[in-house]
Amino acid sequence: MIGTFDQGSFYAYLCLAWFGHMCHGLAISILGPAQPYLAQNVGVLNEQINFIWTGRGVGSCLAAIMTGLVFKSLLRKKWQKLLFLGSFILCAGVFVGLVPWVSSFSILMPALLVAGFSSSCFNVGNCALTVYMLGPERSAPYMQALNAFVGLGFMFGSLIVRPFLPEQAEDSSICGNSKEQMMTNVTFNEEGNVYVDELVETIPAIVWPFLIIASIHIFTGLAIFVLAISKCPLPEYKEKEEKPDAELCNKTEKEEKNILKHPYILLFLSFLFFTISSGTEGFFISQTYTFGICGPHKMMPTKAASLTTVYFSCFLVGRLSGVFLASRLQPHVMIIGSQIGCFLSAFLLVMTASWHIDALFIGTGAIGFCISLQFASGFSWLAKQVDMAGKRSSIPSFGGNSGLLSFPPIAGAIFFSWIGPIGIYYLTLGLSGFHILLFLSMLKV
Repeated sequence: MIGTFDQGSFYAYLCLAWFGHMCHGLAISILGPAQPYLAQNVGVLNEQINFIWTGRGVGSCLAAIMTGLVFKSLLRKKWQKLLFLGSFILCAGVFVGLVPWVSSFSILMPALLVAGFSSSCFNVGNCALTVYMLGPERSAPYMQALNAFVGLGFMFGSLIVRPFLPEQAEDSSICGNSKEQMMTNVTFNEEGNVYVDELVETIPAIVWPFLIIASIHIFTGLAIFVLAISKCPLPEYKEKEEKPDAELCNKTEKEEKNILKHPYILLFLSFLFFTISSGTEGFFISQTYTFGICGPHKMMPTKAASLTTVYFSCFLVGRLSGVFLASRLQPHVMIIGSQIGCFLSAFLLVMTASWHIDALFIGTGAIGFCISLQFASGFSWLAKQVDMAGKRSSIPSFGGNSGLLSFPPIAGAIFFSWIGPIGIYYLTLGLSGFHILLFLSMLKV
């Protein structure tokens, strides 16, 4: 049951909630194309810059813990919850805007950690507030829309960064995996002082896309502040007081016990499921642009950005189609179908990505579409097996963030190793096969 509320204020909140989730996608998607240039800014190797994903992922994990502890128990009024959301989306915008100005890797990591922490505090809190206002059933389509707006942010981020990329093909100063290659454009005077000449000119104006995305964060945060200060009546869901008889309760408990023969094994396997799914997603978010400019095709930066746009556009289409498919297919059917799609797409990339550029675009887009269906479907499937209202609700978030913080550095190490860029797709193929076996074992638990 939902109490009385002001419809205009509710729609204003929805728009800001969707904008905030779009900001989350923007802040993630820009890191992929920008990371080779951030590596030059802070003076580290390309394989090392992938640890920015680890810093951001650690912040996201901490945010899930903190928000879960305080959002419901300490922030009891809706205007307090809105101030919480506005404060953290504003903070995320400030630190996103600082990223391209940082010249030290030891400062870049905590800056991205705070940005990831703040953005995830908003995301987790925003989802909780949506359920708090509308209830578990009525909020379902709105939650799907929130996920879709993250995908929209992914796509827009790849478009925002494109005009600021260099027009010429990259050389070893960007794609090198050694200090010597990175310093090819550095000269020294007689006193031994370092002068950077051509290197500075080849670094794109990455400051501008970061500032554009930061300004969208800040605008959203300030607008949420206005909504919170106005204290307009927003909806609040209250459960109907029903007293089920003892027999029905006992029956339900017995049925749950029969289903959950090995609950802790299922929860552990579910954690691995979300880790591998989001980790594979992290491969493509972090390495697709780098594969374009530094891989076998040596693409122009704008064409490599088009490759990331194809991935994120297909990811968005997958998220939107998930809303339609979820009402017609069971979650386990969607999961297995998406896993098989990922496996076949990875096989196509392994066989053809190094020599056929059209196949590279098709396989990358297919991976984006298929993998976008897994997180929401996995959550829905798990919710049918166990009660996801308590501490167990953090398993998808922790699994997903664990994959995003650990897999991109692994991908970077493989990319610049003796295996080479194509090793990313071999790893994706192996993980996709293992992911299928993992879920089939989950069905048997």
